Amino acid sequence: MWKMSIKKLVLSGLMAALVLVGTMLIQIPTPMKGYIHIGDSMVYLSGILLGPIAGSFAAAVGSMLADLFLGYGVYAPATFVIKGLDALVVGFIYHKIVSEQGSLVRKLIGFVVSVALGGAIMVGGYLIYETMLYGFAAAVLNVLANMTQAIGGGILAAPLLLSLDKIKIFHDLYSHN
Repeated sequence: MWKMSIKKLVLSGLMAALVLVGTMLIQIPTPMKGYIHIGDSMVYLSGILLGPIAGSFAAAVGSMLADLFLGYGVYAPATFVIKGLDALVVGFIYHKIVSEQGSLVRKLIGFVVSVALGGAIMVGGYLIYETMLYGFAAAVLNVLANMTQAIGGGILAAPLLLSLDKIKIFHDLYSHN
């Protein structure tokens, strides 16, 4: 059975809230009734800071709640799965490449590789879901918007990750689980 410390549970709730707020803070509408937002930066950080399992759950819940609160309920089930997988892959890949004592270059490479793969899952996931909703030709219209969101989320998350790493937040998270 998988156990989670109270600290990690609280941090997971906090990250879910940060994903929710980041997603709801600014929305730029896209052609297929979706929107671009900055919440993906928090999705990526969830997977990295909390690890793949807890980070995945925080990202999935925060993203899904944002869809529900913003009136995009039709996307909520897919968002739960897609953003959860996104954070899972980012957290898993990042931690496979980077150890706690890893160099800055290794951390940046791990970040870029993990975000590229997680972003590809997000773009592909929404392409599949929107194809089911609207047809392939219409769904392709959102690919560029989703790629922009994935890249923008990575660009916003990178300095946050480096700052959090500098204050040794990773050490605190992993030494007291």
